[in-house]
Amino acid sequence: MNEAVRWFIEEVGLRAEADGLPRIAGRLFGFLLLSPGPCSLDEIAEALGVSKGSVSTDARLLLRHGWLRRVSLPGDRRDYYEMAPDFFGGIVAYRLARWEALHDLVAEARHRLPRQPDAVRERMRYLDEAQHFFVAGIRKLLAEWDEQRAAAGAATLASSSARRQEP
Repeated sequence: MNEAVRWFIEEVGLRAEADGLPRIAGRLFGFLLLSPGPCSLDEIAEALGVSKGSVSTDARLLLRHGWLRRVSLPGDRRDYYEMAPDFFGGIVAYRLARWEALHDLVAEARHRLPRQPDAVRERMRYLDEAQHFFVAGIRKLLAEWDEQRAAAGAATLASSSARRQEP
């Protein structure tokens, strides 16, 4: 692995850590982002210089977030990991879930702490309004993205089907 690749993987790890994820999860994500195909836990652990157990734990975390997918190879009992087909959509959905969790907390606080100074009530109202606006917009964008990907997939399927039917 060359220096530029090591730099990129480490930077992805640091940014993931800044977002509250384990650094190894970010490094795993960065490694697979640059990998041309699926990799086993052993391959990933060796490349990153970490334990197979750490890679396994963080791979399961990224699977739950929809950033990776687990695949198998014919004749091989090991699990392999690769980027999920719509990993960016998974990243956006993960962030959306975090914002919704914050909104739920604020809503509960407004209920449990009804008597607050005007400045606090206004801040909570603002947060509620901003959250509704941005989440609605992001949900709309995610739906449009899903439609665009579905249309592109259908177009790809139709064009490959047409090529197979040509004499």
